[in-house]
Amino acid sequence: MSLWRLIFALSGFVLLSAGAGRAGESTLNHFTIPSVTAERAETIDQAMLALMRQYKVITAGVGVIKHGQLAWAGYYGEQSPGLPASENTQFDIASITKTVTAETVLRLVAAGKLSLDESMSAYWLDPDIAGDERHQRITPRMALSHSTGFPNWRFLDEADGAFDPSLPLRINFEPGKSYLYSGEGFEYLAKFAERKLDRDFESLVKEYVYQPVGMRGVSFSAREANFKNIARAEDAKGTFHGHYCRPSGHCRREGEWSAADDMRVTIPEHAKFMLAVMNADGYADALAEDRNRIQLENWNVPQLMLVLCEHLAEPQCPEKQGYGLGWRVADYDGYQLLSHGGSDWSEVAVAYFYTNSKDGLIIFLNAPNQHAGKMMPHAIELLHPASPIAPHYAHRY
Repeated sequence: MSLWRLIFALSGFVLLSAGAGRAGESTLNHFTIPSVTAERAETIDQAMLALMRQYKVITAGVGVIKHGQLAWAGYYGEQSPGLPASENTQFDIASITKTVTAETVLRLVAAGKLSLDESMSAYWLDPDIAGDERHQRITPRMALSHSTGFPNWRFLDEADGAFDPSLPLRINFEPGKSYLYSGEGFEYLAKFAERKLDRDFESLVKEYVYQPVGMRGVSFSAREANFKNIARAEDAKGTFHGHYCRPSGHCRREGEWSAADDMRVTIPEHAKFMLAVMNADGYADALAEDRNRIQLENWNVPQLMLVLCEHLAEPQCPEKQGYGLGWRVADYDGYQLLSHGGSDWSEVAVAYFYTNSKDGLIIFLNAPNQHAGKMMPHAIELLHPASPIAPHYAHRY
């Protein structure tokens, strides 16, 4: 019995599996997320608030997608002192930003502006790697599938994770041959797109994703005019360091953006984005299939596997898993689970969906990282009891 089930059973709450049965779903297939009836919504609300109290989470937003539509959403805690969270609250989604960058690039590919397999060296070369001839083989496909050979961030020491701004960008292995999660790869890709198309990357995101999808409650860059809409991040002592600021004192400047991190978005607006991805809006089915295909199966960081099969029932174990184009992919031989998480000092977030049922889940938690991380697996199970990715979060934090 998982922790949240034990807690709420002892508290007299109705187990969510029973609620799913009342909704007319007699079996909990992992690719089917239970519907949220009025009765189940009340149970979820009580459980979410109890979890937030237990794990000291400040703000939470959740969305349940059923059959390609946002079917239900819930908002909990405060956006800022005295202001309750709502459908207008924008959450920092950290690395889930990468999926928006990926979608922008795929739409540019569909428009004939970029190619997934062209060398980026003709338009962008970081001076740090100019002396390494392997830079000539790095492509957008490799950036989207985390196989460039770049580290996550150049300024993080790979041995102990310590911050060192003097560290140069480096290529750790032959591009395309292995996996290494890399925010640097997405930043490199954005710089390449900017230089080839002579456009600021944020303007490309707006033109190719935000505008056609109809996303309004969203900000790709730091904009002071938007600060009033953002969930207030606090450290473990309850200190607010400022929007787009870290406890170290570093703050993003006005208009500064990252292709790999820090986008702010509401639950309804991110659901619009998820639906557009599900439906492959903006490009043909062949490109969507390429996006959903595992580009590199043999990861060299096995502890980061999305689905921990040893902790699941047999039907939940995919035939293979790895990275597609911008998304983690669990392939179930005929359909896929596409997922991406986000985690930084003040938030943990996850968004995923199934290509067959078009059911999906969005959970954004605003709290110090370890607090939000410990709550996340219980929040996933609460909304999707048969989720195959809950053990990943349970073993990560």
